[in-house]
Amino acid sequence: MDNIRHIHEVLDILAARADHFTIQSLQSGLAERFGEDVCFMNCAENVFGLTEVVPFLLSKNKIRLEGEEIIPVMLVCNH
Repeated sequence: MDNIRHIHEVLDILAARADHFTIQSLQSGLAERFGEDVCFMNCAENVFGLTEVVPFLLSKNKIRLEGEEIIPVMLVCNH
């Protein structure tokens, strides 16, 4: 696991985009930008794979889903 990025980079990408991602377009965009082997680390230093990004962000109430669209909710950490 050499290709580890911080989940804040995903939050920054979501914040910078005017339109919304779908789960698939976010995963594809992250893979294109960082590589297919990318993993992400959260603030507690837990590491998870590309397909776990959306479930993690949902569990932390950083995003919500409207159908297939990812809607940013809280793109900063509160700790």
